[in-house]
Amino acid sequence: MLDVLVYVLFGLFLLMVPGFLFTLVLYPRRESLDFWERMGVSLGLGVLVLIYLGFVLAQPGVKMLTLVPFILAVLGVCLLFVFIAYWRGGLEVAIIYERALVRKISRLRYVRALMRKISRLRPPKPKPVPPEEKPTPPEQPHPPEELPAPPEEKPAPPEERPAPPPKPSEEKRESGEGV
Repeated sequence: MLDVLVYVLFGLFLLMVPGFLFTLVLYPRRESLDFWERMGVSLGLGVLVLIYLGFVLAQPGVKMLTLVPFILAVLGVCLLFVFIAYWRGGLEVAIIYERALVRKISRLRYVRALMRKISRLRPPKPKPVPPEEKPTPPEQPHPPEELPAPPEEKPAPPEERPAPPPKPSEEKRESGEGV
């Protein structure tokens, strides 16, 4: 009878933990899902993860679908989900749930210590820059529309220049004939 209880608890652990960590990856904010929605989605995603792991381990080239490689694969996927959830901020949800659980069950002091260590590893959030210190991008002047340049008038070569009009001679001016 004790063996059956151990198998049931171990099976629930295998179903829920990878799914719960996957929900922390997909929904890193507490407002995304409430506790019961997260547990339901965790169960579904846990089944999904286990099916895919079993499918990969049962491939003809791999042929490793036995208990030990399966458990190691589940632990590897769980570690991958922990790292991704850590960088996305989803472990804060786990810390909130852990605090609520620790309030109810005082024997889980080691979980609180572990969560504190994990929360210390998270990089600090960048400080917001005040609006007056934000660099403004330089305004790019719009290039003026290029109009075709008027053709420059070149002086004509000396051969092509028209001859200046002849000046009336002084003799004609004095006599009054040319005017």
